[in-house]
Amino acid sequence: MDEAKHKLLLKSTIDQLPITRIADITPLDVLGTPVFATVTPLARDLTTHLGKGVDKEAARISAVMEAVERVCAEEFEGESRYATYLELTSSGVCVADPLSFDLPPLTSYRPQSRFEWVEGWELVSALPIWVLADLARSPAKEAILDQVDTNGLAAGFTRGRAVRSAILELVERDAVSQHHFFQQYGHEGDGGPVRRRIDLDSLPPIPKTLVERAEKANLKLILDDLTTDLGIPVISSTLLDPLFCGAAGPMPLAVEGWGADLLAEAAVTHAILESFQSRLGVIHGARDSYNQVPSSRRGTESEPWNFVAEHNFSTIPNTNLPDLETEIEFILERLKSVGVARAIVIDMSRKSLGLPVVRVRVPGLSLYTIDHRRVGWRSARHLL
Repeated sequence: MDEAKHKLLLKSTIDQLPITRIADITPLDVLGTPVFATVTPLARDLTTHLGKGVDKEAARISAVMEAVERVCAEEFEGESRYATYLELTSSGVCVADPLSFDLPPLTSYRPQSRFEWVEGWELVSALPIWVLADLARSPAKEAILDQVDTNGLAAGFTRGRAVRSAILELVERDAVSQHHFFQQYGHEGDGGPVRRRIDLDSLPPIPKTLVERAEKANLKLILDDLTTDLGIPVISSTLLDPLFCGAAGPMPLAVEGWGADLLAEAAVTHAILESFQSRLGVIHGARDSYNQVPSSRRGTESEPWNFVAEHNFSTIPNTNLPDLETEIEFILERLKSVGVARAIVIDMSRKSLGLPVVRVRVPGLSLYTIDHRRVGWRSARHLL
């Protein structure tokens, strides 16, 4: 689908969405990196959605796509059924065990209780599978989850692009979760996940230009390679402002952005842009919560103000594959290599919008960074 068709489809989609405002909030910050906000006042959780990009059109599309995701996640158009887990398993259909998703302690789930289930598609086995509806929609309606969880929710101009975006977000959050968990509970001398500081001078041209933009604004940018045993590049970008204009006067502000991609340059560019967006989100006052770095989570290894050995960007794994199908197959092979056996896609699309929206769930990948009560074995293993 070419760019002209994308624009026509997006315009048609916007007309169908409960969006009351699309705003260019770029001028609010000295960085000048394009960031847009969309407002959906009737949404059941977040009502303001931000989008960033290397240019204004990309940022606008990103903001609208986030609104599309959140609207589509509220209800299903596909088939659903009410049953207990025990009833479904005894009927012979393939069912995803809810306990494999690291449910929170206060979950309402019980194997003998009746809940709504939706049918998804398991990518590894290429078979249909039933999943609790609350693990697909957002917000949850049956108290399976008790916090907002949009992890692995993505829209795209094609279904394949949506699946790719969703599964890479899960890989990203898994890596970040391991580091945040270890920073909170680990001790010096424990193994812990590997974190490597990136030499900014070794960056490719596009991300290097973004770093220079931050430096001209008297901001400091810290880039860390968080790539895990999956071998898929995950980058953390910490943007530091020692004299941010707070309500009580100048104050230090640190915001994070993360990115995951098979191409390291794409991952680091996404991470930097997300940290820029996070800063603008604080300035704009649009978010219900901000991606700020809590001081209690800063340890000696990760403290951004301290100097650590820097590594050349070229040492980060880089996998350049010919097409989307091959990329998804590669990601699935990497998941299997670390003992993650399932990747489930649930279709959240609405026919009236004409844009594919999916929720991808990968039981086994850690969720700690989005809910500190849902740790998962990939984070907990660092303390064992």
